[in-house]
Amino acid sequence: MSSGNGLLGMFESITQPLMTYLWFPPMYSFIGSIGIFLAMWQRMDVMQDEQWRPQATEKFDFIVVGAGSTGTIVANRLSKHYNVLLLEAGGEPNPFSFIPGFGFFLINSPQTDWMYKTVPQTKSCLNSVNQQSSWSAGKGLGGTGTLNLMVHLRGHHKDYENWSNITGDQRWGWEGVLPYFKSYENHEEAFDVDKRYHGFSGDLRIQAPDYIGVGVDFIKAGMEMGYPMVDLNGVYDEGFGVVRYPIKNGVRQAPFKAFLEPIRSRTSLTIRKYAHVNKVLFREGNQAYGVEYDRHGERHTAYATKEVILSAGTIATPKILMLSGIGPKEHLEEIGIPTLKDLPVGKNLQDHASVYLNPIFINQPRTFLMDRDLTPSVYLAWLGAGRGILTSSGVHASALVSSSLAKASGHGDWPDLHFLVSGVSVSKSFPSEISKAFGLRFDDMNQYYQHAVGKDSFVLIISGARPMSRGHIKLGGSSPLDSPVIDPNYYSDPNNMDLKVMVDGIKIALFLAENTTAFGELLGARFTDEVLPGCENIEFRSDAYWECYARRYTVSLHHACCTASMGSASSPHAVVDTQLRVIGTKGLRVMDLSVLPVIITTNTQATALMIGEKGAQLVLNQWQGKKKSDETHDDGFNEQK
Repeated sequence: MSSGNGLLGMFESITQPLMTYLWFPPMYSFIGSIGIFLAMWQRMDVMQDEQWRPQATEKFDFIVVGAGSTGTIVANRLSKHYNVLLLEAGGEPNPFSFIPGFGFFLINSPQTDWMYKTVPQTKSCLNSVNQQSSWSAGKGLGGTGTLNLMVHLRGHHKDYENWSNITGDQRWGWEGVLPYFKSYENHEEAFDVDKRYHGFSGDLRIQAPDYIGVGVDFIKAGMEMGYPMVDLNGVYDEGFGVVRYPIKNGVRQAPFKAFLEPIRSRTSLTIRKYAHVNKVLFREGNQAYGVEYDRHGERHTAYATKEVILSAGTIATPKILMLSGIGPKEHLEEIGIPTLKDLPVGKNLQDHASVYLNPIFINQPRTFLMDRDLTPSVYLAWLGAGRGILTSSGVHASALVSSSLAKASGHGDWPDLHFLVSGVSVSKSFPSEISKAFGLRFDDMNQYYQHAVGKDSFVLIISGARPMSRGHIKLGGSSPLDSPVIDPNYYSDPNNMDLKVMVDGIKIALFLAENTTAFGELLGARFTDEVLPGCENIEFRSDAYWECYARRYTVSLHHACCTASMGSASSPHAVVDTQLRVIGTKGLRVMDLSVLPVIITTNTQATALMIGEKGAQLVLNQWQGKKKSDETHDDGFNEQK
């Protein structure tokens, strides 16, 4: 990548030999000290937050548990009309979280990330520490929306038609959810944006970052292979497109800045940080009336006159439900928790397993190499104008395509592969950073990537978009402090379809990189000839090698979902009904990615926001205009038949 423009850029080009000694050592020290800053930031936030003590008895119309992507928008919408308590286990988002280019450095830091670990896997994650998958989940106001790589994709329209079929409720089909995607968007207008599918006056700015690296080359290569350039958030079969972010003036927006920061002075909204919710409280008839939570070493109870809404995420929501006595009876009895309602909480766990296919070398300086390109002008461009490399999380473009297996089964119009391109080269710190971020063994990563340090290359991320494998989440004990037991069960489907689709995806992606004019001819793109550690005894680039690669270099895309699945009230697989009410209870709903009946094909944050928007409207539809005398009667009760 070329150096900055203007006088500073000229100065940098002249003094480039000195940059290695005068600029990059202190820059690396600065990046390495981010963890120290995060610890200091959290400590100061805790000290300030400890000054605010809840009253002995606090009563609200609604209690929302979790200030992540869904919880922030739910609290925003409901507090326009009612008194709302928003409980968040983390603290204030730190300044670095608003710089898109710094997102990768914040992953797996204890101040910003729950840093979950799965149980050891036997069919995947073989090059991970203890064969455990590392699952990041944002901690603090804004949740994972302050930590992720900002890819704003809704999935494929057929994902939602599938939801409609599973739940028997067409309101969760594509036409039913589209208005709730549009309502929160303030989308940029561009030649590749289909205005029929977007909103332009919502709270959340959606646009392409200033820097998209090799994204255009990726799209051109896809078009050479016969795939159209599409609006990836519209209606299409297969296609390639530039990735949009929740970003404004180069600053990360979702969801904290869009939905929470502007309303913090709203008198009808009370926010409690560092509030760890232990359980939902029930009275006779399974009527939820409040929550118990711990905050700064003290136990508190908050009361809700209308509803408790769990938006704690795919892992924490089922944990809270089960600690409250809502879950699989057999499991709760093993733990010693009395069962209030026997429901399949924690089951049906789904996630996108991916592989990072890299390094793919090119012969031009078109990618971002930190040891060369993270110069003073880069910081000044972002600080002064919200421009340049730091506006990008590293993900530049995306594609949804169908594998040969999907086409052979007659589902070629519903993609089962998701590609992301990242124009980030291997810097000196890359092996340690990727090992830290994804829980991979450093020795393996260092051995694999040393030959690529300092050379221009890019990454193709391959995800099985419609996985067949199913896992589960269980309690690790009866205490809220016990870590949950997470088993994604990657590559465990009986017919081995997930692995077959992944291998097919790798081969399609390699053809795209090496055999198109845009990549192979003009940029000289070629995949490394270095063998991944653990696959040395397998024929290089054979199907068996790619199977080995996928099983060893397994990375979660942090799209976990479906652990409190939505369905009809009579379904044995459902935890919530299509009004998002927990079956067999009164006054309790779930609004987060745990309610998905089936995972969508892409990144999930846009869908989490839609669920918040739609869920809040469901609540308002029920309560607005109701008389005080019937506020807690059976209107919110949905007993399983």
